[in-house]
Amino acid sequence: MSKIFLTSGFLGSGKTTFIKELIEYLSSKNIKVALIINEVGEIGIDNRYMKQLGYNVWEIFGGCICCTMASGLESTLKQLEVYNPDVIVIEPSGAADPGITINSLSNLGIDRKQISDFFIFDLTRLDMFLTVLGPLLFASIEKADFILINKLELVDEQVVKAAYEVLKEQNATCPVITIYESVYINPQLKEKIDNILRN
Repeated sequence: MSKIFLTSGFLGSGKTTFIKELIEYLSSKNIKVALIINEVGEIGIDNRYMKQLGYNVWEIFGGCICCTMASGLESTLKQLEVYNPDVIVIEPSGAADPGITINSLSNLGIDRKQISDFFIFDLTRLDMFLTVLGPLLFASIEKADFILINKLELVDEQVVKAAYEVLKEQNATCPVITIYESVYINPQLKEKIDNILRN
């Protein structure tokens, strides 16, 4: 059965860069990857090219299969059965509660142990998230298996401290990994990914 890598985070948090680097890393290890995205534009794929193909599955990143969730998660996963990927990377909408996607996958008979939720946390907008999107932020942190702190180098120590307090309150046992604009898939994250693939 395929491993599921769910990449959650709000719009502009760095999901696109993370997904591209993640797929490149997995592909470099000869792992067959499929990518399910909510919207074509967010991942930077030419929508006209997809329409020319006449269906919702197409090839990107040298062998990685990509498709949209336009027809629903269940039918999208069925489309991918022919491809038989080792890993399915799912990028839900930036405004979606990852818990909904996790529940949908569970309802389709996918064991929660097969799903790894990577939540990308953009520290530059912490105040806005807490003020406007508090419940969704807390739900995202609570469901996460890995929290990737992004843009830490762009904020002061007070913001970092406040962010870690939120993380401790919502999901104290979750591994927290710092990622930077220059290198998202760093050695610490590679180790976590490799452990998931082995188990």
